[in-house]
Amino acid sequence: MNSQELIELTKDLIYQATHFNVPYVKEAYADKLLIVKVDEEGVVDTMNKEQLVAFIQGNSDANAEPLSSKTEYHYAVVDGDMGMVVITRELVFDGKLNRKFFTVIWEYLSGRWQVVKESSIVRS
Repeated sequence: MNSQELIELTKDLIYQATHFNVPYVKEAYADKLLIVKVDEEGVVDTMNKEQLVAFIQGNSDANAEPLSSKTEYHYAVVDGDMGMVVITRELVFDGKLNRKFFTVIWEYLSGRWQVVKESSIVRS
């Protein structure tokens, strides 16, 4: 795996997750997943894999419109069985456009690359 391949893997992840592909999400995210989100007031919220899958499943069951997959890629690096991608995403939640700065940490586990950590912060 090299940096460009990790970017391509992340592009696929974003597309599948924003289109609420539950089986893909269950495979792509590690069981030990931790997502940390910091809002514009500095309030921290966390999510684990079970919560993420429930969110994706709920949107899938509701036939929700896909979320935006618009993404800027700033940096990607692979070091052995770990990789990191730094991106900015544009997402609309509750009718409001949010630009979020994300760091996605990948690890090669059980014969495949999986997301183990993800953080996001609102970007102005």
